[in-house]
Amino acid sequence: MGFIVPTLERGNDKTDKQPDLEKTVNQTTTAQPPIPPELKPLTLNLPAEQLNIFFPLLQKGITVPATVGCTLKSLLTEQFLIPAEYVTDRITTIFMDNHPVDDLDRTIIQNGSRVSLSAAMPGLVGATMRRGGFYAALRQGISHLLESDTTDDSCGTIRLKLFNLLLAEIGPLLLARGLILEREELDELLAVLPPLPVDMPDCKDSVLLSITFMEIQQ
Repeated sequence: MGFIVPTLERGNDKTDKQPDLEKTVNQTTTAQPPIPPELKPLTLNLPAEQLNIFFPLLQKGITVPATVGCTLKSLLTEQFLIPAEYVTDRITTIFMDNHPVDDLDRTIIQNGSRVSLSAAMPGLVGATMRRGGFYAALRQGISHLLESDTTDDSCGTIRLKLFNLLLAEIGPLLLARGLILEREELDELLAVLPPLPVDMPDCKDSVLLSITFMEIQQ
């Protein structure tokens, strides 16, 4: 089944400013993730208008290499290079392994952890799931349990999902860093992209795909 390309709608609130993450995206060239040696690298440079093709993939979840055994805050700010202020102010709802997270400093990333990131969601449900929000006590029974000790850092992978405004804002940052795709997933993605002037890696297993986006010159 091919990907369905959605459109991303923004509200009219003029105070809802999109942070400038261009500098951070460029830093990914000097902060590469731990790469398993068996993965073949593949880099694509696409027009910015093709970013929304990747929204369904980001919502479904991507597998990314990471150093595990660290805190969730360390993963976001030190490995993904997302500015700390952005994490605090913009990523207001976080789930790990299907449980809402409140304390990023005491939530430990394990190999295979499933992390979902979202900006503010509407309604009572959104307010209840918001990190450290007024209604957080209403979900005490389902919140992620805090862990007091970190474990030894090691190479691993996590499953990452993005939702709503974060798709356009930090999607490019994470795609540039790299995601692991099975050959079948890569073929499915390439089927919805225009023909590419690059040679596909000759492999039957996984690839490490990095995608950067360029603005169209007028």
